[in-house]
This record gives sequence, C-alpha cells and structure tokens, in this order.
Amino acid sequence: MCDSQFSQSLTWRSLFLLEPDEKVCHPCKKQLQRIAGTVCPSCGRPQNTNEKCPDCTEWESRIDRGFLLSRNRSVYLYNEMMKESLARFKFRGDAELLHVFKTDFVSEFSTAYPEKSYVLIPIPLSEERKAERGFNQSELLAKCLGRPIIHSLTRLDNEKQSKKNKAERLLFKRVFNTEINSVEDMDVILIDDLYTTGATLHHAARCLLEKGKAGSVSSFTLIRS
Repeated sequence: MCDSQFSQSLTWRSLFLLEPDEKVCHPCKKQLQRIAGTVCPSCGRPQNTNEKCPDCTEWESRIDRGFLLSRNRSVYLYNEMMKESLARFKFRGDAELLHVFKTDFVSEFSTAYPEKSYVLIPIPLSEERKAERGFNQSELLAKCLGRPIIHSLTRLDNEKQSKKNKAERLLFKRVFNTEINSVEDMDVILIDDLYTTGATLHHAARCLLEKGKAGSVSSFTLIRS
C-alpha cells in the first residue's frame, strides 16, 4: 500500500503455513479501521444504539418491506486510507490490493453469515464499465469466500452511482434486471465493495425478491461509509 519494503516475521505458524503471508506492513494495516461494537441492525452502520438508523427507516418508508434488503454487514469504515485504497483497487485497476483485505473479509463474512446455505451474487457492472476496468471488483471479492456464486443480475443503467447525490440514489428505480424466478426460494447474499446510502443494494434486492422470487436477500460489503 505504501510501497515500502518489509519482511514478515518467521514463526513456527508461518513456517508450517498455518497462517497466511502478510501482504501489508503494520503501519498501513493500523490505518484499516474494522467495524466493531454497536451497529444498526439493518445496515451495519456503527452507532451508539441498537435502533434502526434514519437511512434504514427512510428505506422502509419508500419500499414495501417484503422487497427490502434483509440486512447488510461490512468489514471496514470508509476512512482516508480506505478511500485511497478503494480508488486504486476500483478505478485504477490495482486488483492486487484484494490480497490486503482478503483475510479480514473472509473472517468477517464467516462471523456475519455462518450458515452454509447462502448463494452469492456479486453486484454486476455494465459491460462498458467492466471492459473499461478489466474486472468486476465485486466478483473478485465474492470469489474469496468459497461459496456458490451465481450471476442472476444484469445492470440496466451505466451511470456511476458515485456521480449521483443521495436523493438521486434513493429515487432511481430500475437499476437491475433478472429472469423471472431466477433465484426462486434461494437465500442470497449480494457482494459489493461499498455501502453508502444502500441504494444499489436495495434496488438489487428488490429485483431479486420481486421478479427473481428469492427467499431472502442480504448483503456483505468490504466498506461501510
């Protein structure tokens, strides 16, 4: 992350491959702030109460509760280090940064979703955006988790969500499409890099629940802003 040279300490656990090789130095790792403590029960936002946060209450007022995302959990807070790292990973094509986050991402997922029956759906990019970047960062994250992955969603809009303000994200209606009954009775976890307002994930969940007939839809993201 900082391009400094470093050597991993040799221990008996590392010698016998019982722990993964470190991919990031200690000063950089300290700047990656994992989410801990009390969070919103719906979206995973850190807060001081167990009540639903204002954003989740607003989503419930806009979308029939039967078509809402069940819950979201995330690994890191969106601090300055994660902002720069995400820009490198997502917009400047530095896919190797995935190895910095992989251990924490897999560990937190196992804690948040210990059941084995879920299938994963990475949030898709438009074909144009994927060709531009060369990879889908959500798909790379999903592959770390060792669970079944299906690609039941297609993206309808090509405008970057980061270009929209909060009101526009909440109001934009048709972002995704799926085949009728594509995930019938399945318990789905959407995988994405960043949860901001929840717009992308809620629209994906609504599509899969309403048209795909999913049994449930939750989400797991690398970062929570």
